[in-house]
Amino acid sequence: MAPRYILFHSPDADEREGAASRAAQRCGLTMVAVPGPFSLVVSDESDVLPIPGGGAVIGTIFHRHGPPEAIRDLDQRCAEAIRKSNGAHLIERYWGGYLAAFEMPGGACVLRAPQGALPCFQLRQGGLHIFASDPGLLLKAGLLAPRIDWDELQRHLFVRDLPSPRTAIAGLCELLPGTCASLAEDGEGVSQCWSPWDYAATLDVMEPEECAERLGRALQQCISAWGSRYANILLSVSGGLDSSIVATTLADRGLSFSCLTLATRDPSGDERSYARIIAAHCHARLHECGYSLDAIDLDRSVVAHLPRPCGRTHDLAFRAVVTATAAEQGADAYFTGNGGDNVFYNSASARPIADRYLAEGIGPGLVRTLRDVCAVTGAGAWQAMREARRVLKRSGKGYVWRTDPLFLHSDIAAHDSRQPAEHPWLEAPREAFPGKAGHVAMLLRMQQHLDGCDRALPFTLVNPLVSQPIVETCLAIPSWAMCAGGINRAVARDAYVSRLPPQILERRSKAGPDSFIVELLTSRLGEIRERLLGGRLASQGLLDLDALGACLGESRLHTASEYMRIMALLDTEAWIGHWS
Repeated sequence: MAPRYILFHSPDADEREGAASRAAQRCGLTMVAVPGPFSLVVSDESDVLPIPGGGAVIGTIFHRHGPPEAIRDLDQRCAEAIRKSNGAHLIERYWGGYLAAFEMPGGACVLRAPQGALPCFQLRQGGLHIFASDPGLLLKAGLLAPRIDWDELQRHLFVRDLPSPRTAIAGLCELLPGTCASLAEDGEGVSQCWSPWDYAATLDVMEPEECAERLGRALQQCISAWGSRYANILLSVSGGLDSSIVATTLADRGLSFSCLTLATRDPSGDERSYARIIAAHCHARLHECGYSLDAIDLDRSVVAHLPRPCGRTHDLAFRAVVTATAAEQGADAYFTGNGGDNVFYNSASARPIADRYLAEGIGPGLVRTLRDVCAVTGAGAWQAMREARRVLKRSGKGYVWRTDPLFLHSDIAAHDSRQPAEHPWLEAPREAFPGKAGHVAMLLRMQQHLDGCDRALPFTLVNPLVSQPIVETCLAIPSWAMCAGGINRAVARDAYVSRLPPQILERRSKAGPDSFIVELLTSRLGEIRERLLGGRLASQGLLDLDALGACLGESRLHTASEYMRIMALLDTEAWIGHWS
């Protein structure tokens, strides 16, 4: 089961101990003694690593340069280094999915791992600071009385996928990945303690072989480390590059796992032939399943366990199969290749051309990258050069986040457009390469989609490709290397060129559930129209009912952007129903 916790901080020991005792009783959790101004309740004591002298690490940590297995204890010297560096020592020497709470001079600090993995939501009640793995625990403990923040919900729909410390539940915030909450005697606040720009601002100009070798080492280390934590892994595979890298690494380490793939009735969403290749290559059992309309309950949100609506209704069918298969197999972990496109910078953009021009000027390298981008995107040379020129004109001005006004009321788009989409990672250094600004934005876009499974389920969701050492390695690799030879994710392919079947390495196509979404829309169009045009979002004045009504017409053919937005709005309606 995924680690679940509630952490209390207060200088008043009676207050926090009383709150922790009540939470433990109501939630069926265990109280764990933590030195210092903290009280902690957890689902499993083995998920807690004491910090000598005051504090604890909740979750899993690995040594950056040690064996690929979880650390069982921290010594006094390490504890002192963590405190003196305000947590920087933990980030530089270790990695994993964790929350660290420790005393420091003048107060205390609560730090969340740079790539998340273990969620952290926070609220305050008087002098009591509360941090928890999931809102469900806070509800059960009687610590949260949910009320929807409609302004934040509106903003969330407009900026689409941009992480924010605010949630759509009033009073509940998120401690974002790579940030720490300082609880000092002279004040409190949240600061950034890890930045992608520490790795991307100045690129290492490496030879292609060195790029692949570095990335290969990081992939093997991280996937092996996560794999060592579990006895029976269920891995979702599509036969694509990302999940195949995870599969072959687990197999090479002799770890026990089986594979799962889902197929639509339409051949456009059927990847079973590729999934069979990688499963056979790894000598792993493959479960072949299909999407079912019976799994779709429009009253259920796929992210009901989260404090913001970031799901899509069609994913209910996928999650139902995962949950059932994991139960059937007795799996204690569910692994995915999620985040691979973002981490490996699978981008159909002219930014690599702009980056190479800024790094080397006009020369044979720039010509090669121009050809590579044209091969990846299908654009002509003049089109690619025009786009690169447009990117260069904006160089040094930061990344402009793409908002999504589709089907939102025009007043909302006008109002929210006046408020720039902000996040510390979008504040690129002036000398930053535009391709790296795009890479960082891709890393931001994936964050809200990595906590897809309810933590109350009897298995842990693991996305190993989003591990800190892998992300840092990829950030340091030039963007043009990622599309070298006219192939997307070229460095990742080179890193596994001798370890994957040729059919997987050479695959360029990508399937998806699009035909299932269209089937869902077609079969339940009347109910979907009624739910969206007469639902809570509409009553709050958030939707452009004319545009949405026209799109949901009987004879209308939908574009991908339209039907994916409809799936998001449907799930948002269900999410509102859950939290109301």
